[in-house]
This record gives sequence, C-alpha cells and structure tokens, in this order.
Amino acid sequence: MTNRTAVHWTGERKDPIESETHRRLLTRGQADQDSLAARLSPEERAARGELHAWSAKDHVAHNNFWRQDAVRSLQAALDGGALPDLEDTQTLNDRVFVQQRETPWEALVAETERLSPDDLIQRDRYPWQQGERGSSLERLILTNWYEHPAEHWGDIYQSRNEFDRALEIRQVVVATVSELFAHDPTTYGYVIYNLGCFYARNGRSELAIGAIREALPRVPSLVEWSKQDPDLDALREIPEFQALYET
Repeated sequence: MTNRTAVHWTGERKDPIESETHRRLLTRGQADQDSLAARLSPEERAARGELHAWSAKDHVAHNNFWRQDAVRSLQAALDGGALPDLEDTQTLNDRVFVQQRETPWEALVAETERLSPDDLIQRDRYPWQQGERGSSLERLILTNWYEHPAEHWGDIYQSRNEFDRALEIRQVVVATVSELFAHDPTTYGYVIYNLGCFYARNGRSELAIGAIREALPRVPSLVEWSKQDPDLDALREIPEFQALYET
C-alpha cells in the first residue's frame, strides 16, 4: 500500500495527516454503530448474551477490545518495543465476553467514543509510517474502526431478520474500499472475498461466485484457502465455481 501523503515536520509539532481516507473510514464506522443503536430498543441494548450467542452489547465490547489492541500495538511501536503477545483469537474473544458481559450498553458506547484514534493520525509518529509501509495505518483503521465492526453489525441485523440491512452494510464496505483504496487491489480483494463468503452463507450462489471470481486474481494467496474455506462449502458442486480453479 502506498501512502499518498508527504511526510514533513513543522517545528517541534507533528502535523496531522490530512487524509480523506482516514476521515471517511472513521466517520463511516461511527455512523454505522450509531445507526444500529438507533434501531435497537432499550431492551435489545440491555440484553445479556451467552458465550456463543452474543447480544448487541457483546458485539460492541468485542469491537472495543480490538480497537484497544490496535492502539496498544501502535504504542509499542512508538516506544520501540515488541508488539504485545496475544493468545489465540477465540480464547481472547471468549475472555472479553466474560469480562464485559455485565457492562451496560451506555458504558460500552462511551468506551467506543473514548477510543478516538487521534493518536493514529499523526505524521512520523511510528517508524513504519515511512515509505511503502506508511499506509499500513490506513489498513489498520479500515480493519478495526470500519470493516470488522461492520461485519458484526451485519450479524446483529441478521439476528433481527433484517437481511437487506445486513447485506447493505457489507456492500457499502466494498464500495467504500473500492473508492478509497483504488490504489491497493489487495485490500479490495479481501473485502470482496468476504462479501462473497457472506453471499455463499446466505444462498446467493451466483453473487458469491462473481465476488470470489473478482477476489482471487487480486489476492492469489486466497486461492488455496478458498478451496477449504467452510464459508464456501455451499458452492463446491456448482460448475461455475469449479471453473474458477481451471487453468
């Protein structure tokens, strides 16, 4: 990924990155969470989930944790230390659920707002912001403040039998990435692949195959994974899907 923003200093102060990409991702991510909150009843916001059947507030707690993890990793980079060690993802997700299970919706939403990524959008703050790795920052914001949360909001909409809204939020992610990351076909490839998996899980085979067809040339490393990805099992016997792997 290439950072299109030049790096420079103004005295002792670090100038903020004037990045439309950052602004759009952060604004859209917050808007998605706010839109969901507005559709939930007080009872739905207060609902207590189970370990593998999360309530809406459990999804908020989960997204908060991974944003916190992103901030911790960036702080470690700033301090010149090693990135913090993490347990496997499932263990972490389960632990976050248990720790936050009784936390009220209002407190979790306040935590989301406190996790403002202002520190993430400072020029020259992290060594890896230089050169070709510079826009890794944009990828981090995309994942933790927008794309990954959108998957969770989609899950909540589906649990409410609002499939059209779940589909819309996933499609808007792809459209946003297509616009903001036009210079980075790999990032687009991942999000269109994820949309294809969503289609496949929900019986939209033709759309799923079309999305996977777009994704694989952009991210060749997904070819082998797609052959075993359980999200795509519903497509295995379809000739059009099989044709994707013919050379």
